[in-house]
Amino acid sequence: MNSLVLSQIDDIQKQMEGYTVLLSFKYINLCIKADAMSLMPVTVYNEGREHEIEEVAHVSVANEFQLLVYPKYSELLPNIMFGIAQAHPEFKLSVKRGEMTMMPIEEAKEYREMKQGAEPEEINKMPDADPDGDQKGLFVVCTMPDVDKERRDLLTIAVKGLHSECIERIETVYLRQADHIITMLENTPPQEAETLKDALERVHNDYKERADMLRDEKLQEIDDAYARYTFKQQTTEDLPEDWDHSKGIRIDQFNQ
Repeated sequence: MNSLVLSQIDDIQKQMEGYTVLLSFKYINLCIKADAMSLMPVTVYNEGREHEIEEVAHVSVANEFQLLVYPKYSELLPNIMFGIAQAHPEFKLSVKRGEMTMMPIEEAKEYREMKQGAEPEEINKMPDADPDGDQKGLFVVCTMPDVDKERRDLLTIAVKGLHSECIERIETVYLRQADHIITMLENTPPQEAETLKDALERVHNDYKERADMLRDEKLQEIDDAYARYTFKQQTTEDLPEDWDHSKGIRIDQFNQ
């Protein structure tokens, strides 16, 4: 088997793998569900130095729609909030006080699978804290935004645009390298040459399909989130005007 061609195909595969991994990372940062990786782009500044989020804070998945960020150094809380807001202005940020409860990654994955659509009531009921006051024991709650119609449309455009960009890169590598490989195979026995061409074509098709799968999964996630938002809106509209959402009863009923 032509080792030079095999090495070339391996290099092509690595490039295409990089493009699909980058696409996956970009989709994670079109935040719908809570994912700790979405905070990787966050830069925290302190005394003129840049820090990645994991250098200055612990990040935990609280539930399907919330991340908890615990500063390693309490005085960096405002800097951390600023960094998160710069990277993800769409997040709703709040400050709570309490002990750190880290959820292991696998447990968090199981939680998300079991709690599809669960409301993060436990976190929301915790008392708010003043970020400018005593900062001991404070942590940041990052809540994912609702997907209303406007956000659904914007996310859909972004998902399709990022997918097209990824496919274009895959096609560029394939077309550029395919001609080169065909030239390298001119003096290779026909059966071996055909086998190597088929291997290149499989790599090409596999990564196009992977990019398509990532796109379809993200679009489904967007549709599910929009359906959840519209259902919540309809449910709220059906309730009487004097309904107390925190207690789940009518206000006049509570006062009786």
